[in-house]
Amino acid sequence: MLIKNIRHHFKLWLNSLKIAYRYDVLIEKAVTLKYVDTISFGNKCTVQSGVYIYGSRCGIEVKFGDDVAIGMGSTILGEGGVEIGDGTHFGPNVVLTTQYGNRKRSSLTETNLSYASVKIGKCAWIGAGSVIMPGTILGDYCSVAPNSVVYGKWSDDNINLIGNPAKKRKF
Repeated sequence: MLIKNIRHHFKLWLNSLKIAYRYDVLIEKAVTLKYVDTISFGNKCTVQSGVYIYGSRCGIEVKFGDDVAIGMGSTILGEGGVEIGDGTHFGPNVVLTTQYGNRKRSSLTETNLSYASVKIGKCAWIGAGSVIMPGTILGDYCSVAPNSVVYGKWSDDNINLIGNPAKKRKF
C-alpha cells in the first residue's frame, strides 16, 4: 500500500508540473489536478492551496481564461465541460460541478450520471462557499454572493445573484 501511495502522490505532482510548464499559471501547494490533458489555462492564472480540479475523462475541454483566480479549497468537477472567462475570481471553497445523478427508486446501487457544461463570462466574481450547478451560464461581470446556489441561465451582464436558489437582487 505504501508504494501505491507514493506512486499516486508522484503522479499528482507530475500533473501539476505539466500544467505549470504548459501555461502561465501559479499553482500553490496541495492542489490536485486530474485528467490534465483536458484542462487549459490562459495567462497569469492562480490556483490557490487545496484546490481540486477534475478535467474530463471524455476529452471535453475545461478552459480557464486569462487572469483567473481559483480560491483556496475550491472544487471544479469538469466532466461535462467548463469555460471560465478572463478575469473571473472564485472565492474560497466554491464548488462548480457539471455532473448530476438520477438514482432509480428500485435500486440503491444504480445511479445514472448525466452531465451539463458550465459557462461563466469574463470578470465574474463568485463568492466564498457558493455552488455552481450543472448547466449554469453566467454573463460577463456577474457577481454571486457568498454561499449562494446557482443554476440556470443568467446570461445578462452585470447582474448580482444571491441566495439558495440564487435570484437576481441588489447586494
